[in-house]
Amino acid sequence: MLQAGNWPALLVVLILIGILFFVRRLQADLNEPEEKTVKDSRLYFLASQLNQMVVRASNESRLFKEACRIAVDVGHFRMAWIGMIDEETQRIIPLAHAGEETGYLAEIVSTDKVLEGSGPVSTALRQGKYIVCNDIEHDAHMAPRKNAGLSRGYRSSIALPIIKSGRVSGAFVLYAPVKHFFDATETALLEEITGNISFALEVYEREALQKKAEEAVLESEKRYQTLCEISPVGIFHTDADGYTTYVNPAWCGISGLPYERALGNGWLDAVHEKDKEALFAGWEDATQKEISSTSEYRFVRPDGAVAWVIGQAIPELNHDSQVVGYVGTITDITERKIAEEEIQREKHLSDSIINSLPGTFYLCSKKGKFLRWNTNFEKVTQYSAAEIRQMKPPDFFAAGERYLVAAAAERVFLYGEETVETNLLLKSGGKIPYYFTGIAIEYEGETCLMGVGIDISERLEAQEKIKETSEQLRQLAAHLQEVREEERASMAREIHDELGQQLTGLKMDVYWLKEGLAPADKGTRQQVDTILTLLDQTITTVRKISAALRPFILDDLGLVEALQAHGREFQNRFGIAVTFTTDLEEIPVSPKMGISLFRIFQESLTNVARHAEATKVACTMTRRDNNIILSIKDNGKGFDPTKTAGKKTLGLLGMKERILMMEGKFDINSRPGAGTEIIVTVPLQPDIA
Repeated sequence: MLQAGNWPALLVVLILIGILFFVRRLQADLNEPEEKTVKDSRLYFLASQLNQMVVRASNESRLFKEACRIAVDVGHFRMAWIGMIDEETQRIIPLAHAGEETGYLAEIVSTDKVLEGSGPVSTALRQGKYIVCNDIEHDAHMAPRKNAGLSRGYRSSIALPIIKSGRVSGAFVLYAPVKHFFDATETALLEEITGNISFALEVYEREALQKKAEEAVLESEKRYQTLCEISPVGIFHTDADGYTTYVNPAWCGISGLPYERALGNGWLDAVHEKDKEALFAGWEDATQKEISSTSEYRFVRPDGAVAWVIGQAIPELNHDSQVVGYVGTITDITERKIAEEEIQREKHLSDSIINSLPGTFYLCSKKGKFLRWNTNFEKVTQYSAAEIRQMKPPDFFAAGERYLVAAAAERVFLYGEETVETNLLLKSGGKIPYYFTGIAIEYEGETCLMGVGIDISERLEAQEKIKETSEQLRQLAAHLQEVREEERASMAREIHDELGQQLTGLKMDVYWLKEGLAPADKGTRQQVDTILTLLDQTITTVRKISAALRPFILDDLGLVEALQAHGREFQNRFGIAVTFTTDLEEIPVSPKMGISLFRIFQESLTNVARHAEATKVACTMTRRDNNIILSIKDNGKGFDPTKTAGKKTLGLLGMKERILMMEGKFDINSRPGAGTEIIVTVPLQPDIA
């Protein structure tokens, strides 16, 4: 057993116990899931038992055997063993084990060499750090011994190096009966436990040296005193009745009391008035029952500052296992307490923000359990908080819409975010159209869905009104277009018939006058020829104006001939080669559709002349099923359609409107340096309205 002269060893063990209890308390405050809390509690109890065993163990053999036994009995590990390195053979030699072993270690000894083995134990010994195999069945480290381990119920393992005096001397190996047992918390705790075992080995080694001379004992006590003096943790010692006999400088610094005032029960003077009664009663109870104690309380320093501490103390036993005093620590947890208060303030703030949201807010787990929601959620759905706790998300939607909501929730957990529009089903049976946005977040160690819903009733009503207005405007535009075409046709007929006839009659009269002139009157005859030439040009111009207002060839010969004729006229006028290919002789289209397609063709060629810098244009018109497809493609400079999306290109806008009136489709393909192609697809029926 560790003797009174081994205060440094006992001190470090107590500090470790204090830290473990402190961590356990922090984790309990974080509301860990029940299964993990049970496992962590078992490990903390294991740590406590092992630390007590370290204090009680009298030699290395007992230390190893008890450590393995406690790991199996208390920690519920399938098997545990400790081995040390043989310096000559460089093999790991098992010295103690407990649990389901049945010859497994014989294979370890025969195969694992520290410098050569590829297993987790050899790797841990070489690297000087723990190696975790959380899935023995599939972990490459365990491949040579996978079947042997699985047959004994091993599913995950950890190999922790035992480091003595700065050198890797052995390993503490644990096998758990479940996969993925060793997470960060368990691993850190087991590292600390192994560190305690390593420390105990060092203590044993020092004890052997201390027995040789009294000077070594005195030196050990000096080291203990030094450790107490420089320790950042507050350390105190009491007699068997609980009266304080020693405090270290760190204790004085935390409490604000000088050494002399802390002795006896003087330390209570610095305890906060609201904590004194409960703390003293708890300490008195622990000393009477000779048990360990843990408590949280406050010190009030001379300057008025308050320091929160967590204090732990364990009985100090003599050779006869009689309590001769208590050794304990205090750890300053003021920052933790401040953080907890800040968390509470943040929670109140977040609740205020959530409840002030104009929409509904909710947070639910993967299993569909509602974890949080705002008051507006209760108000809108008409359900109480107690009712919502018993419900799941599908309960708020009609049967026909639940699959849509379930699919959206699944995409949230897959991709992190999703939106959906659906109707929220109220307790009264009514429905409200809602727009839901959901994102995946980590909440209390679990991936959850956080969502916000916005009532879109007004938006949908506004959209319907806009749709109706747009349709009315489109109908008005179609009517105006029709009226404009009729006016153009009327003007074209008047120009062609009335003005054309008058010019023709005038030309005949001038020609008759010319015939009546004497041959010798050359000057007058030249003037008359000039007038006749001017009349011919005027008649040609009148015909062009008439054709521009209304292409009569469209009415006389049909759409195909009209498009071909306009292509030839465009080529003659601008010098840009135009080819028109079609497998149709004529297309049975209404006059309205015919003039619309002609105007689109006309506007497309005009755009080529103005902007394309092309040398040729290829036009095709085909019929596919019940659709007419018209394509106009040039070899010009092209453009980036994305850069012109916001520009007021009235020509393109006019073409699109005409196509929409025909219930057709408009596509434009272009890129810089590759020309432009316009593709118009319109159904033969229904007719343009």
